[in-house]
Amino acid sequence: MALRHLGKKGIQASFKRGFVLPRVAESTETQISSTVLRISSESVSFSLARYINGFGFSSLSNWSSTRESFPTETSIRYFHASRETLARRKEDPDHALSHRERKKQTVRTKGKFSKGAKPDKPPVEAPYVPPRLKRLAKGLPEKTVDIFEGMTLLELSKRTGELLSILQSILVNVGETVTSEFDTISVDVAELLAMEIGINVRRQHTTEGSEILPRPPVVTVMGHVDHGKTSLLDALRNTSVAAREAGGITQHVGAFVVGMPDSGTSITFLDTPGHAAFSEMRARGAAVTDIVVLVVAADDGVMPQTLEAIAHARLANVPIVVAINKCDKAGANPERIKNQLTAEGIELEDIGGNVQVVEVSAIKSTGLDKLEEALLLQAVDMELKARVDGPAQAYVVEARLDKGRGPLATIIVKAGTLVSGHHVVIGFQWGRLRAIRDMTGKLTD
Repeated sequence: MALRHLGKKGIQASFKRGFVLPRVAESTETQISSTVLRISSESVSFSLARYINGFGFSSLSNWSSTRESFPTETSIRYFHASRETLARRKEDPDHALSHRERKKQTVRTKGKFSKGAKPDKPPVEAPYVPPRLKRLAKGLPEKTVDIFEGMTLLELSKRTGELLSILQSILVNVGETVTSEFDTISVDVAELLAMEIGINVRRQHTTEGSEILPRPPVVTVMGHVDHGKTSLLDALRNTSVAAREAGGITQHVGAFVVGMPDSGTSITFLDTPGHAAFSEMRARGAAVTDIVVLVVAADDGVMPQTLEAIAHARLANVPIVVAINKCDKAGANPERIKNQLTAEGIELEDIGGNVQVVEVSAIKSTGLDKLEEALLLQAVDMELKARVDGPAQAYVVEARLDKGRGPLATIIVKAGTLVSGHHVVIGFQWGRLRAIRDMTGKLTD
């Protein structure tokens, strides 16, 4: 900054005033030279110290005072540009930079504090905000789509012309959970989605004008392996299915209707495997059922598959009726079973809860009437009704390929009437019903 203030010409002029003097006598030249050098040194040192902090001054005492070495204007310029500079920075990080590098650095930082420039600030990580998705549907009032019970989210997206991501975001905002675009949604949820995107809907297969009648409950029997689930169902319908199963273990989901002789009504039962390898079958049975019968052996207690069955029932929001089986055995302890279930969060009626507990024996057929009464009482509280006319709606419980008859499916009709020869749609597949057989294997229309 001092060099900029004085300038090269200013420094040179100051040296000229000190060194370039009129010719004087030889006897006084040496004295004048030392005096001028001292005055020039003090003036330059004062100027540098005034404008630059941290600068030092090289002493001029090493100069020779003879006439031959007395500095001229040219020697002063060379001296200023040599290594023995008069002023140098003591601590300068840019001292090793070349003139071109210092010039680039100056140009780069020149506009940092210019008008309108903002000083450097540490970077701030702003939260990521995803871009808003563009909607495909224009939401015209005259646009109307047909919706029906059990349609998938992908089907609704195709009919409305809306993006799947938009529909999924709306479902999340309203508190609904859909893990896949192939999951089915209720007609109420489909209507809500269409309303949010501004599209009119027309419900198909509605219950308006249809005949609504009480329907039998769908009951799924669940529990640990070898706790007597199939034997209990055999006792209810007076059959011996358990004796014909491989190893005495159920390996598929069985569905059948059992008539209750005391009440004259019927109950649709689903028998699920209890082995650990059939967890998906148990989950499927809990999803299509109305009531879960949790079978626990009185001599064995609560086991891993018992806890899994409780978790499936809670996930499907299905009420539970506990059946403590094998109460006729010598080591049976029903009170211990009740305490274990209470510890797992099952609120039994004995302690003021709403879960019914029945002690039965499938081998001696004891307590079956109490189990029947408990199931019918639970069904009455649920007020189960269904539409009996119109197109059928059903759940596929199990499907397999038979060598002689082709594709077979075990289904439970939840509404409407299923007629042989009609076309059906299951997911993205469709086909025609060639034959319908009841639980006994007899053909029916």
